Amino acid sequence: MAGMREEHLRQMLEQLHTELQRTDAIDDRSRELLRGVLGDIEDLLARKQKRGTQPESIIERLREAVRAFETTHPTLTDAIGGVADALAKMGI
Repeated sequence: MAGMREEHLRQMLEQLHTELQRTDAIDDRSRELLRGVLGDIEDLLARKQKRGTQPESIIERLREAVRAFETTHPTLTDAIGGVADALAKMGI
Protein backbone atom coordinates (compact mmCIF):
# COMPACT_ATOMS: atom_id res chain seq x y z
CA MET A 1 0.00 0.00 0.00
CA ALA A 2 2.79 2.45 0.86
CA GLY A 3 4.42 1.77 -2.50
CA MET A 4 1.21 2.69 -4.30
CA ARG A 5 0.98 5.92 -2.33
CA GLU A 6 4.57 6.81 -3.15
CA GLU A 7 3.98 6.10 -6.83
CA HIS A 8 0.86 8.29 -6.77
CA LEU A 9 2.86 11.07 -5.10
CA ARG A 10 5.61 10.77 -7.70
CA GLN A 11 2.99 11.10 -10.46
CA MET A 12 1.55 14.19 -8.76
CA LEU A 13 5.06 15.68 -8.50
CA GLU A 14 5.64 15.07 -12.21
CA GLN A 15 2.34 16.80 -12.99
CA LEU A 16 3.33 19.74 -10.79
CA HIS A 17 6.73 20.01 -12.50
CA THR A 18 4.95 20.02 -15.88
CA GLU A 19 2.54 22.75 -14.78
CA LEU A 20 5.41 24.81 -13.38
CA GLN A 21 7.24 24.62 -16.72
CA ARG A 22 4.10 25.63 -18.64
CA THR A 23 3.43 28.67 -16.48
CA ASP A 24 5.32 31.74 -17.60
CA ALA A 25 3.61 34.37 -15.48
CA ILE A 26 5.10 33.41 -12.11
CA ASP A 27 7.46 35.76 -10.36
CA ASP A 28 10.93 34.46 -9.59
CA ARG A 29 10.36 34.31 -5.83
CA SER A 30 7.26 32.14 -6.22
CA ARG A 31 8.96 29.87 -8.75
CA GLU A 32 11.92 29.38 -6.39
CA LEU A 33 9.58 28.71 -3.46
CA LEU A 34 7.83 26.00 -5.40
CA ARG A 35 11.06 24.49 -6.73
CA GLY A 36 12.47 24.42 -3.21
CA VAL A 37 9.51 22.62 -1.73
CA LEU A 38 9.44 20.15 -4.63
CA GLY A 39 13.11 19.40 -4.01
CA ASP A 40 12.42 18.85 -0.32
CA ILE A 41 9.57 16.46 -1.09
CA GLU A 42 11.74 14.49 -3.50
CA ASP A 43 14.52 14.32 -0.89
CA LEU A 44 12.00 13.19 1.70
CA LEU A 45 10.84 10.40 -0.57
CA ALA A 46 14.39 9.39 -1.40
CA ARG A 47 15.48 9.24 2.22
CA LYS A 48 12.12 8.81 3.97
CA GLN A 49 13.25 11.55 6.36
CA LYS A 50 15.64 14.28 5.36
CA ARG A 51 17.68 15.62 8.24
CA GLY A 52 16.87 19.21 9.01
CA THR A 53 13.60 19.27 7.04
CA GLN A 54 10.50 18.36 8.98
CA PRO A 55 7.39 17.25 7.06
CA GLU A 56 5.43 20.06 8.77
CA SER A 57 7.66 22.68 7.14
CA ILE A 58 7.09 21.10 3.73
CA ILE A 59 3.32 21.18 4.22
CA GLU A 60 3.46 24.82 5.35
CA ARG A 61 5.50 25.75 2.28
CA LEU A 62 2.95 23.98 0.05
CA ARG A 63 0.19 25.97 1.73
CA GLU A 64 2.14 29.18 1.10
CA ALA A 65 2.48 28.22 -2.56
CA VAL A 66 -1.26 27.56 -2.81
CA ARG A 67 -2.00 31.00 -1.34
CA ALA A 68 0.39 32.60 -3.81
CA PHE A 69 -1.12 30.92 -6.88
CA GLU A 70 -4.78 30.26 -6.08
CA THR A 71 -6.23 33.30 -7.87
CA THR A 72 -3.75 33.66 -10.72
CA HIS A 73 -2.86 30.04 -11.58
CA PRO A 74 -5.75 27.66 -10.79
CA THR A 75 -4.22 24.71 -12.69
CA LEU A 76 -0.97 25.04 -10.78
CA THR A 77 -2.94 25.33 -7.53
CA ASP A 78 -4.79 22.09 -8.34
CA ALA A 79 -1.48 20.33 -8.96
CA ILE A 80 -0.06 21.59 -5.65
CA GLY A 81 -3.23 20.46 -3.89
CA GLY A 82 -2.85 16.99 -5.40
CA VAL A 83 0.69 16.74 -4.03
CA ALA A 84 -0.48 17.91 -0.59
CA ASP A 85 -3.28 15.32 -0.61
CA ALA A 86 -0.87 12.56 -1.58
CA LEU A 87 1.49 13.58 1.24
CA ALA A 88 -1.41 13.56 3.70
CA LYS A 89 -2.40 10.04 2.63
CA MET A 90 1.17 8.95 3.30
CA GLY A 91 0.95 10.41 6.79
CA ILE A 92 3.35 13.26 6.08
